[in-house]
Amino acid sequence: MKCPYCEHEDDKVVDSRSSGEGYIIRRRRQCGACGRRFTTYEKIEQTSLMVIKKDGRREEFNRHKLLSGIKKACEKRPVAMETLEKTTDEINKELEERNEFEVDSK
Repeated sequence: MKCPYCEHEDDKVVDSRSSGEGYIIRRRRQCGACGRRFTTYEKIEQTSLMVIKKDGRREEFNRHKLLSGIKKACEKRPVAMETLEKTTDEINKELEERNEFEVDSK
């Protein structure tokens, strides 16, 4: 990691803390050359899920779009919004657990 002040590449981690509900690590570093401290953040890089449409186009998965489609399908039915949110969350979780990068829209 290059020091943002002197661009020297030798540093040491002084302190590490978990933040963002455990998904981000905040690290305090100290430069070995100039001695100044700086903060870096480390987070999990998530790959985006792509949806293959009927016509062959690829589109990034959008939870909001899924929820609005489910809402429209249940418009004239006595289904609580909480149930629709829960269903959307379950579908989203199932898609993430598949460990696939592309999913058919069917």
